[in-house]
Amino acid sequence: MPLRPYLAESRWIRLTAFTAFYYAQGVPIGLLTIALPAWLAERGTTLAEIATYQAIIGLPWGFKLLGGPFMDRFRFPPMGRRRPWVMAAQGGLTLALAALTIVTDPLEQLSLVIAIAFAVNVCSALQDVAVDGMAIDVLPEDERGRANAFMGFGQVAGFSSFAAIAGFLLTQFGLATAALVCSATVGVVFALITVLRERRGERLLPWSDGIAALGGPVREATFAGIFKGLFKVLLLPMSVVLTLAEWIVRMRDGVAIAVVPVTATQVLGFTTEEYSYLQGVMGVAVAAIGIAVGPFIDRFGAKRFYMIGIGGSCIATLVFALTEPLWSSTVYVVGMWSVLGFFGQIIFVSFIAASMTICWGPVAASQFAIYMSLSNLARSVGAWLFAPFADQFDPSGQFLLISAIMAIAFVVMMPFRLAPHRERLRRLDGAFDTSGPTAKAV
Repeated sequence: MPLRPYLAESRWIRLTAFTAFYYAQGVPIGLLTIALPAWLAERGTTLAEIATYQAIIGLPWGFKLLGGPFMDRFRFPPMGRRRPWVMAAQGGLTLALAALTIVTDPLEQLSLVIAIAFAVNVCSALQDVAVDGMAIDVLPEDERGRANAFMGFGQVAGFSSFAAIAGFLLTQFGLATAALVCSATVGVVFALITVLRERRGERLLPWSDGIAALGGPVREATFAGIFKGLFKVLLLPMSVVLTLAEWIVRMRDGVAIAVVPVTATQVLGFTTEEYSYLQGVMGVAVAAIGIAVGPFIDRFGAKRFYMIGIGGSCIATLVFALTEPLWSSTVYVVGMWSVLGFFGQIIFVSFIAASMTICWGPVAASQFAIYMSLSNLARSVGAWLFAPFADQFDPSGQFLLISAIMAIAFVVMMPFRLAPHRERLRRLDGAFDTSGPTAKAV
């Protein structure tokens, strides 16, 4: 059977490509969010400093909601609806990671590290918006749960493997070498998107032959129309419930990404290499298991699995907080963190599926980008709010706080119902026009 490098025509190509795109997103997470904070903590950087670092470098993920409307407004259809933006962001990510090589002493140049890491995450967040928009465009509805599981696996495999790789490279060779390896890896994914097309007949490159594959009259979107539609759909009750629940969940993440590496290195005695390797192995394992969850999400509904993930994470964190005497056992710590990683993967995959499900067609890409960006902004807000009080909690108290936050999220999510939301979306259909005053053929 001949290879068809068109996302719209081949499930195998779709699943492989979206897994690779999300893997590329995971690479800088492994370096900047897992390995580097552990390396800094091992060398005496305080919990408050690391919380501040995490809060700042995570901000681009919170403001990626600004990218969705621009991608809906400014397009180059002959190369595909989203592919030009994916190519631009992936190329920028490759270069931004390479820029970390100018840092000679991360401890003394922490401000420079933060500035470049911020730029890395700007490119990574834009790539995420473009890839998610592409997924909404080309994924059949009955394939989204499975695809989201593969995408989630790709991201976890990316940050898990590069947590281990970057942890080793940081310790043995320094930040410059770690950054170059990360840059080369995401560069391979950049090469992949240059040879794939969304649909048959589109241009491979701007100067190549080809036309917009989706022909017929298309009305040009305007910012006024896009934001008008967004305002209506984002304020629907179930949209508010899901957004608030996820905001609370990700504020918990903001606390956890500061607490866990510090606890591992300063309380439990893990080295940077040991902690990074542990995160890598656990992450890939739970993500691989998580792939099996995808079809069940399609069958039984995203809300059910989202609440299983939140509730399970809450209980497991509470148990860990109350069993501090057992923390001296590496087997126990690894086991508990693996359980938490599994529930975290369920939360990640099911939230993406739920968000796609409640999106309204005319503004789906921008709406989805807003859900994702608010989710990531909450992580930075959580780390920022936690930073001033971080050193006032003992290690057990930190995990009790994390568990309490998840309990609140579980309660908030309980009223979520999909059926009335779909009815409201049907009422919106035809009531709002996101297009401009004239139609044009593409």
